[in-house]
Amino acid sequence: MPYRPRQQRDLERAHRAGAAARSAGRPALETALIQIGAAFDDAAVINALKLRVERTLRLGPQHPAVRARYSSRAAMLGGRGLDAAIVLVERSWRVERKAFQIAAALGRGNRLSVDLLTELRLILRLMRRRRMGAQFAAIVAALCEEPIAMAAE
Repeated sequence: MPYRPRQQRDLERAHRAGAAARSAGRPALETALIQIGAAFDDAAVINALKLRVERTLRLGPQHPAVRARYSSRAAMLGGRGLDAAIVLVERSWRVERKAFQIAAALGRGNRLSVDLLTELRLILRLMRRRRMGAQFAAIVAALCEEPIAMAAE
């Protein structure tokens, strides 16, 4: 089977769920609800995370959107190796997730830092899997670089 992009596979999964419901003789409204449910279920949420991470990796550390999103967290990782950064981000993610759960219970939750750390966890794990430990320091330095220093070059 030829390679299909993640986004296309995600859409095909929702279409297959709808086709299965139609072939089972379900009413049109129920078929639509099944297809919508497949498009927004847990697998779709995980695929959306992976799509965001893939887009971030394609843009690279010099892109302004990537720098705006990750520069403060990258400054926190400066001077560490890839494995130490993974441990630090994992701990931070657990603390932020717990803080979000408490804040959400009180009606004041904000998922931004949890989502950011979730993306960063996946990026760092992917870097470790691709054996990019040597490039890690250069990527962190590129994220922490001041925009004015870039313009001067």
